[in-house]
Amino acid sequence: MIGQHHAHLIPQGLPGAGNILLFDNGWQAGYGQATPTSLYGLKNAGRDYSRVLEIDPISLDIVWQHSANEQGFKIPTNRFRFYSPHVSSAQRLLNGNTLITEGADGRIIEVTKENKIVWEYISPYTDEQYAWNNMIYRAYRVPYEWVPQLNKPEEVALPDIDISQFHIKANS
Repeated sequence: MIGQHHAHLIPQGLPGAGNILLFDNGWQAGYGQATPTSLYGLKNAGRDYSRVLEIDPISLDIVWQHSANEQGFKIPTNRFRFYSPHVSSAQRLLNGNTLITEGADGRIIEVTKENKIVWEYISPYTDEQYAWNNMIYRAYRVPYEWVPQLNKPEEVALPDIDISQFHIKANS
C-alpha cells in the first residue's frame, strides 16, 4: 500500500462489516534498498494508479478491490484512468455498493460489488487561485432523513448509455 487514506472498519449492519476499507492512493513511498530511481533508498516504491481495497483484518486477504483494471482500463497503459495521488476515500453503502471519492480529480463514483459504475459526479467547482483544481477531500452518502426540510425525491434508474452511439452536436 502506498499513501492510503480513510482506512476504517466497515460498520456493523453493512455488507463486509468488520473488514477494513481504504483508498490506496499510489504514488511514491518506502525506505530501503537504493534503486535507479531512488539513489538513497527514500521513496523506493512507486505505483502510478490508485485502488480501493477491502481487506479481511484476520487473514489480511484482499476481499474486494476497485482500480482502473476493474473499470476495464488495462494496466499499465491506462492505469491513470483511476488515480489520485493524495486525498480520497471510500464508503460502503447499505445496498452493498461503494461510494468512492477520487479526490485529486474531483470525481465521486458509486460502484457495485461487480465494479460497475452506477453513479458519477465530477465537481465543476474550482479553486480561485488554481483554476484547474476541483479537488474533493472526502464525500459521504447521507440518508435523506438527515435533511428533514426536504421531501425525499423519487429515484429513477437511467438506462446505460451506448457511448458508440452517443454524440453531442457541435455549435455551428
